[in-house]
Amino acid sequence: KEVLGSEPIYEILAGGDVEDRHSKYLTNLNSVCDLYLTSFQTLHRDWDQVKVLFSHQGIRFYLVIDEAHYIKQLDGSWASAALEVAKYAERRCILTGTPFPKGYSDAFNLFDVLWPQTPPISTEDKSAIIYFSKKKELNKASELLKGSIAPLFYRVRKSDLGLAPQIFNEPVMVQMNEHEKTVYNAILDKIRHVSQDDYFRDLDLILRLRRGRMMRLRQCLSYTKLLTTAIEGYNEELYEDDKSLARIICDYDEMEKPGKLEKLIEIIDEFQGKGEKVVIWSNFIKTLEMIKNTFVNAGYGVHLIYGATPLEKSNNISDEITREQAIREFKSLNSGINILVANPAACAESISLHKTCSVAIYYDLSYNCAQYLQSIDRIHRVGGSEEKPSYYYFLQYENTIDIDVLLIFKRKE
Repeated sequence: KEVLGSEPIYEILAGGDVEDRHSKYLTNLNSVCDLYLTSFQTLHRDWDQVKVLFSHQGIRFYLVIDEAHYIKQLDGSWASAALEVAKYAERRCILTGTPFPKGYSDAFNLFDVLWPQTPPISTEDKSAIIYFSKKKELNKASELLKGSIAPLFYRVRKSDLGLAPQIFNEPVMVQMNEHEKTVYNAILDKIRHVSQDDYFRDLDLILRLRRGRMMRLRQCLSYTKLLTTAIEGYNEELYEDDKSLARIICDYDEMEKPGKLEKLIEIIDEFQGKGEKVVIWSNFIKTLEMIKNTFVNAGYGVHLIYGATPLEKSNNISDEITREQAIREFKSLNSGINILVANPAACAESISLHKTCSVAIYYDLSYNCAQYLQSIDRIHRVGGSEEKPSYYYFLQYENTIDIDVLLIFKRKE
């Protein structure tokens, strides 16, 4: 609407009733929409129907794939679906902020989709790029790729956009409260002890144990109550044989508030006094729910978005607020909703909060740097961030691995 001056006639072909969705692919010149939108999951299921849609006589389709790094995996199901339908489109375009997240071979599918009949990266060059990458001769791989695609893509750097700065404040150091500190130290000691036995285990088990133990420590740093949840593929007993520790974890909510939550309340009170909207990021569902409930009970206007938040135009809508409605109300200046609680897995991409929000608080971090980089740009974008800086705050527990996680993030970034 902003570009062309008129509201598009559109159809969302994702989820919902399968028969109803499939019927919408059967169109003609009189009933065709201006815009069809779908998800990678639905494209994978419906690529035969999409080909039918693209093949209608007299209708020319322009295929746009946003967040195109999701089709980078060679022989991946999403990539195969995109490659299959791309050849039926009249024009093609891909958009991604992370074109080569793992390596130079990530480029292959992207350019095969753009030019399915005459791929700019030849089979021989693909083999050579993979060979040089495996041999760690990255300069040769880079030059070979660059020679194939240099004229065919355009990179926009953040520095090209003329935006106000992103201000990453020094981490907000927080002292753990008594009971959460007891649990964290006990589990850390137990992990150090049991790790000595890992030399006698097979490598696959060691890797699963390490991932599980790291998740347990991250749970301690987010919300002690999380330790009651199961971790898939990991069932090591780290506290079950200590009854006093198990009781603290089970009855934690009756004993204290997390130190991070107390600090978060202070920060939010300050920003609410200034009339600032704030987005709070966490990676754990129970933590998100705890944060939301805390501020709802304090009388603040809060919305929560995570994986279970329903989408509009889907069949699972109940009385629960939808994701789109939550975002609209948060972005509205007069809605009374000034706090958005979200997790990067569900909300790091494809939403723009920058016109009304310029403050983000990270309650905890994962090791997923791509989601983190996407999340920081939700409040720093063209069309609202040119004059007003964006501010980022990281809550960190003193003398814990919180500090290491942030350092690893910075190194990955």
